[in-house]
Amino acid sequence: MGRVVGRFVAANLVGVVLLLAGSVWASRQAAQDEALSEARHTADLIATLLVEPHIGDDLPAGDAQAVARLDDVLRGRLASAEVMRVKIWAPDGRIVYSDEPRLVGAQYPLSKEDQEALEDGVTRAELSDLSRPENRYERSEGQVLEVYRVIRTPSGAPLLFETYSSYDEATSRERDIWLRFAPISAGALLILLLLQIPLARRMVVQLRAGQREREQLQARVVDTSTEERRRIAGSLHDGIVQDVSASALLVAGAADRLRSGSTGRSADVADVLGQAATALRESVGSLRSLLVEIYPPNLRQAGLAPALADLAARLRPRGVDVRIHVPESLDLPPQTATLMFRVAQEALLNVAKHADSSTVEVTVTETESRHQLQISDDGIGFDLADVRQRPRQGHLGLSLLTDLAAAGGADLAFRTAAGDGTCLRLEVPRP
Repeated sequence: MGRVVGRFVAANLVGVVLLLAGSVWASRQAAQDEALSEARHTADLIATLLVEPHIGDDLPAGDAQAVARLDDVLRGRLASAEVMRVKIWAPDGRIVYSDEPRLVGAQYPLSKEDQEALEDGVTRAELSDLSRPENRYERSEGQVLEVYRVIRTPSGAPLLFETYSSYDEATSRERDIWLRFAPISAGALLILLLLQIPLARRMVVQLRAGQREREQLQARVVDTSTEERRRIAGSLHDGIVQDVSASALLVAGAADRLRSGSTGRSADVADVLGQAATALRESVGSLRSLLVEIYPPNLRQAGLAPALADLAARLRPRGVDVRIHVPESLDLPPQTATLMFRVAQEALLNVAKHADSSTVEVTVTETESRHQLQISDDGIGFDLADVRQRPRQGHLGLSLLTDLAAAGGADLAFRTAAGDGTCLRLEVPRP
């Protein structure tokens, strides 16, 4: 649940960051577009109203009086229009007029954009390249907006008209526009958060409800399985076990009566009946052992230690010494005791089938946070990785143990190697 909620919150944070970044980018773009548009408009006004009416055909020739006449018109008006520099170029790259006298008469190659402006008459605006030599007197001003367009002399000769203005104005506009965007962005974020709070709460409630439902279903499955085992065990005990036990008593009684006779034939029949009685008694013993496996009565009545002792008793006739260590003060919840018993049952069955061991240690311990079951044997061990890759080749019990632990919410670990025995450790969190 924590991971799901964490991903939900992280996704929302990413959305908020993207929204903020988008608002900042939009404000910068809007400010830059507005500054460029205003700079183009200002250049068009200066060119149309002030420059073209006051230039003659003598300006491209570098006439000093033509330069002075235009200088008188523009000198006092550029500052009010927030224009810091003006240049007029001839098509051959000569600067025929500028409010910076040191540029008048200098010649520089026109850029491709300048030549296109002379040809198509479109007003263009951009950030100026201050590294170019003709812009050396503007470098101290920082970023500069450059606007250029074509103008014409009375005879129609084309000239390139350029204005330069500070970009600081665009920066201040950017702040103004962002401040206008800020309340909108903040409001959108607030609405987004307000909409997501009930969604997040509903998601958490649904997750918790789903988790409770899974826990209830899991508990119901365990209870149903235990009840079904108890019913089967009761049916076997009250039915077939009683019938077989009675049959064994009847056959044994008949054998005893026949043996009391003196004929040889009767003795032979008595021997056969005696063997049948022995087989029936062994079957009863096997059935009782099966009852312990299906539903161990000692687990509920006497606790985990006696139930483990019943499991150990089945291995001792095979020459396996099972040593059980359970604290006397151990008090386990029924579900934990059942889980430990089932894991021990399956683990000891694996020992009997595969381990070829002589000693098995079964140890139960507890801490403040966990109950632990450890089963160690001195058998032949096995390759754990290989068995997990090929679980159908003789070690299905390993998968069963893993499924049992997972269903009970416990941690199961193995330590084994070929020729070095096996150690199983089950850790069950306290409820």
